Amino acid sequence: MGVAVDTFHVWWDPELKAQIERAGRENRIASYQVCDFNLPIAADALLSRGMMGDGVIDFATISTWVRDAGYTGDIEVEIFNQEIWDADGDGVLARMKDRYAELVQPFA
Repeated sequence: MGVAVDTFHVWWDPELKAQIERAGRENRIASYQVCDFNLPIAADALLSRGMMGDGVIDFATISTWVRDAGYTGDIEVEIFNQEIWDADGDGVLARMKDRYAELVQPFA
């Protein structure tokens, strides 16, 4: 059994570093998922998953913790909101690749 470190759900937790370290020691980090937490929150809060860099999450810090805990698996970008769905797919992909390369990859 493992855990998914999903930035949308865990970024705010004051115990996050300790919990990631614990999961790493027990080899239980099964997935690392990144998206930003956009404000204001949408009517359906789960639709507030934004492009990295558009919200409040510190990806450098969390990605470093996940890396230092020993996670070497895939990193999933998990963005869903109406603005993304309404935008041109090629443009969204290009922006996502740029943001990932800037905000996540150097620390992962």
